[in-house]
Amino acid sequence: MRILVAPERFYPSMKAQAVAQAMVRGLQEVVSPTDFVIYPLASGGSGTTDLAVRLAGGRLYHEVIAVGNRRAREVKWGWLNDRTAIFDAQDALGSPDGPSQLPGTYTDSRPVGEMIRRLLARRPDRIAVGLGDVLAADAGMGLLQLFGVTLMDGTGTPLASGSRPLLALDRIDFSDLTPPPIPIVGLTDHWHSWNERVQQRDFRLDLIHGGLMPASCRLAELLSEYIRIPVGDVAASGSGGGLGMALAFLGAQFRLGAEFLAHLGRLEEKAWQVDWAVTGSSQLTADSAHQAVGQVAQVAQRAGIPAVALTLQLGPGHLGLYDAGIVGQYSVLDRPRNERDVHRALASLIEKAAYRVGYWMQALSDP
Repeated sequence: MRILVAPERFYPSMKAQAVAQAMVRGLQEVVSPTDFVIYPLASGGSGTTDLAVRLAGGRLYHEVIAVGNRRAREVKWGWLNDRTAIFDAQDALGSPDGPSQLPGTYTDSRPVGEMIRRLLARRPDRIAVGLGDVLAADAGMGLLQLFGVTLMDGTGTPLASGSRPLLALDRIDFSDLTPPPIPIVGLTDHWHSWNERVQQRDFRLDLIHGGLMPASCRLAELLSEYIRIPVGDVAASGSGGGLGMALAFLGAQFRLGAEFLAHLGRLEEKAWQVDWAVTGSSQLTADSAHQAVGQVAQVAQRAGIPAVALTLQLGPGHLGLYDAGIVGQYSVLDRPRNERDVHRALASLIEKAAYRVGYWMQALSDP
């Protein structure tokens, strides 16, 4: 029996590679003889760059950047064999500086723009940016300023960077605009537009500054008027908060992060060479169809093999994954546990769950 093991990370304590190894340890105790194809995935968030280099071949580098008053620091990026430069937005932005009620929130998107400018100087064929795990609360203003977009208040004075100055936005001068000369690809885990995201509970910019939401929407309107395309309605323009909208204005394309990684390492071909697929994520919801679990389900369905998903939590819409190609969804929890205990024992819990699922897989595979 051959098994494809292709999970993503179990947030926040285990990376995808470690999750895959735990699954293999459990499965190999009961399913034999077995040959494993290990293919860790990400959905556009933290770890995407590392996995892209692992799957496509290339090298990791570090770029030292210093933006505004922030201390200079190293940002990891990858150079793939197909001349793609890639980095994770979270790595460029560093530690979140927004309110605790909005995890992963940043008030200035300039570090992402600075990394794109640095990588453009290396003349890649394209630049890929992982947009997961972050919410840029300045509506992408800082990124746009680095490409010549001048935002001004009512007196014509250019605005400083950050979410608070955005409150004074009145008009924009595009005369110095210099769009990137090569394709930019935003890697995302959903297709929600900016306008869809502003209606969601996790996108409450009012928690940072009163009036920030209307100011952000005003920026979207001004950008749309200039290019005569409603950037706020572009699919995935809500990725990374304002990062997605700013990149959409600059002509970026968007791809699902898991799909991007699946293509790099030829996951589809590997699915045709195995008998089962095992994947997993810390939570299974309707959005999982656009993430690593959904990607594995799709390729498994096309290859005609069953796919099983392990998880910590079954969330809203998880039943829809059965239609996407998942034949079994299993919790790794063996009994009620508090969150601290779960993450301390997570590797063992995943291993034991894979062991239990392995018995079921073996029974269905026996003639």
